[in-house]
Amino acid sequence: MPSTMELSLSLSQTTAATFEKLALLFPEQELSPEQEAAPLDVTVSVDFRGPFTGRLVLSSSASILPEIASNMLGEAGSRQPPLQRDALGELANVICGNLLPAIAGAEAVFHLSAPRVHDAGESQSRDDDAPSGHVQFGVEAGRVSTTLYVFGAIPAHAHATVA
Repeated sequence: MPSTMELSLSLSQTTAATFEKLALLFPEQELSPEQEAAPLDVTVSVDFRGPFTGRLVLSSSASILPEIASNMLGEAGSRQPPLQRDALGELANVICGNLLPAIAGAEAVFHLSAPRVHDAGESQSRDDDAPSGHVQFGVEAGRVSTTLYVFGAIPAHAHATVA
């Protein structure tokens, strides 16, 4: 079973690569004071089931959503809040879809739910869930946070791979 440190490293690499390739934004591990103070006020999650079950939660500062949407959907998408949230949901979906094979191996089959937008203050985990991995990045003048919750145990044959 991969350690929390291994899961966080895989999560970090997958999140950064997805933002770079899909949103054309370059996450920074060292947050500036401005980024550190930016609220995480938009959250999406993707539930998954397969050899193990869980949820990937992606939170973002609302201030960077227009740029994410513009880079992914074109200029028209950057002005519409529902499309901005859809773009963030697609990032969460791609991060989850790329992370799970890195943890469980390429042969493992997972079923992912559609990304779900959470209302402000809504809990994205069950009361007794502890994160299995967590990363945070500075992006432009805001920040993003990705958290992986695994419900139960990851099978012993699964392994986190790092590049």
